[in-house]
Amino acid sequence: MNRIRFIYLLAAFLSPALCFSQAQRSLGIWHLRNISGELDLKGQYRQLESSFDDVFEDQRSTYLLSGLKLNTSSYLWDKDILLIDLGGAYSPELRDEQYITVPDRSEVRNLMKLDLKTTLFNNKPVTLQGFYNYDQSYYNRELLTNVRSTNQLWGGILSLNNKILPLSLTYRNQKWNQEETQTGRTFFMDQENIQARANKSFGSRDRTELLYSHYDYLYRYADLHETAHLIDRVTLNNSLFFDAARLYNLNSRFTWYDQEGSTTFRRLELLERVNLTLPYQLRLIGSFDLYNLKDPEQTWGQKRTRFSLQHKLFKSLTTKVYIDYTMVKQEARQLHQETDMRGGVDLKYTKKIPTGFLNLSYRYFRHGHTTDGVSGTLQVIHEEQTISDGEVTLLNKPYVDDFTVVVKDVSGALIYQLNFDYILIDRGSYTEIQRIPGGLIPNGETIYIDYSFQQPGSYSYGANNNQFNASILLFQRLIELYYHFAVQDYPKVNQGDLLTLNYYTQHLYGARLDVGFARAGIEADLYDSNIIPYRMRRYYIDVNWNFKSKFLLTLNGNIRDYRMIADEVDQLYANLSGKLVYRIGPRMRVSLESGYLNQRGANIDLDLLTSRAEFHSTFNKLQIRLGLELYRRLYQNSEFNFNGAYIQLTRRF
Repeated sequence: MNRIRFIYLLAAFLSPALCFSQAQRSLGIWHLRNISGELDLKGQYRQLESSFDDVFEDQRSTYLLSGLKLNTSSYLWDKDILLIDLGGAYSPELRDEQYITVPDRSEVRNLMKLDLKTTLFNNKPVTLQGFYNYDQSYYNRELLTNVRSTNQLWGGILSLNNKILPLSLTYRNQKWNQEETQTGRTFFMDQENIQARANKSFGSRDRTELLYSHYDYLYRYADLHETAHLIDRVTLNNSLFFDAARLYNLNSRFTWYDQEGSTTFRRLELLERVNLTLPYQLRLIGSFDLYNLKDPEQTWGQKRTRFSLQHKLFKSLTTKVYIDYTMVKQEARQLHQETDMRGGVDLKYTKKIPTGFLNLSYRYFRHGHTTDGVSGTLQVIHEEQTISDGEVTLLNKPYVDDFTVVVKDVSGALIYQLNFDYILIDRGSYTEIQRIPGGLIPNGETIYIDYSFQQPGSYSYGANNNQFNASILLFQRLIELYYHFAVQDYPKVNQGDLLTLNYYTQHLYGARLDVGFARAGIEADLYDSNIIPYRMRRYYIDVNWNFKSKFLLTLNGNIRDYRMIADEVDQLYANLSGKLVYRIGPRMRVSLESGYLNQRGANIDLDLLTSRAEFHSTFNKLQIRLGLELYRRLYQNSEFNFNGAYIQLTRRF
């Protein structure tokens, strides 16, 4: 069957009769607006030597791939009555090996895809859209994890288009299956969503939006976690401008959240923010946040008030004074209450000097904290953290029970798995969290963390925090020298015998060279802390060079070399990627792209090298690609060595 399909696509590729014209065609009530697509033929030779858990394999394969993509747009009767957009892709393969995928770097190879969208009564007072999407694909996550994914989505949108009260109603039904082909982890999601949205303005100085959402979803993760939830959410957003120039405005946001199922709770959030642009270059900003959460185990309430007054003197000096007050009240087995008061000043000064600029900034704030409660175990819900490679991320509370840590995405539906997606590292009284390359947590992603920790009882402290920054830019920003200093101490501590506070002093020195098409720099970070002291050196380079549109060179590199002083452990994060393109003619070029990633540390040892050389040429609507590929990966207990060559023909129409 595969051979028959391949022969059919080969004939279609060679037959100009199938290369449809772009001119419109009509047949009765049906009118074809346009049709486009492409036919692909690709031949590959690959050699893969691998070892995983002492299992060795040497694979050599030659196989053919083909693909057909079509996109059409048409209408019935009139383009404002019924529009139909239909697209699809089918890619049969002929091969004699058992592997589903091999490292293909950044591209996603769709085996089957179908996209359908219909629009009824376009540009009319009432518009109805329907859509259906089916996608079966294999892809590689961060060059480390091969994934097979099947996604099916269908639904519709009803829109009432008017100037009085525009309304829209959306229904979405999605089923998603995913399997990591090497680890065997599976993911399944079945989600149904109804969303209603209304917008209203009573004049030129206000905007109001009302949004209601209902979710019904089931999520099963690696046969370990199953989450089923019914969620209702109501959000009201309002912006009010007190003057025509919009110098004085009030922004409000109200959200009510009701969730039942595996995790049951109700949450209410209120945000009020006022902005006043005053005479004499003054600007006043005030805000009030209210957050209440109630679940079967506890009631959590938070109130936060912030005010800041900013003044700008000419273009050189900006001054800001601010105050921030937060109160948290938690009722579970016992009452727990925290109050935080921060107040301080920010100064920023810029001065033009001979051959450059001088930038100075200083920040000081006083932090007063009080905790009233008894010793015992408390729960943290939805602690927000952002995890990035090369950055040290600690959980906010000390004395964490590692067995209670649950890491989720921002929706709360996806629960990440320890030692597959992230790791936990003890740092004295605190806990560090790191993402695992190739896992489900993207680099730089915001996550939510739930955990239990041991509360040491009632205590209070006062903290002083000072930060100073200075930089000099010389010779039209060719050279930049900069320095950062920060110190935090606690001159006043009451009943804090069992409390761990972060006393630290930080000195950061850096130099950067900028020649226009290239930037490079070096940094030294000396961080002395009673929790996680370290020494870090950073080197970075960024090159973007285009020579007369003939040569194009891009190069990005970054190295962070840590020395964790308390543990006497070295951690290294290094990445280097580059691309070189030489244009032989208007439609002919050769390119070389490579990348290297190295990480050394606790449970994240990784060496990854990728490279590809390619010749690309276009003749009318026919594209030809010839390429060589190389891939080397050492990751924990696995090793992959891959070499390949390919030729690809693409006919567009």
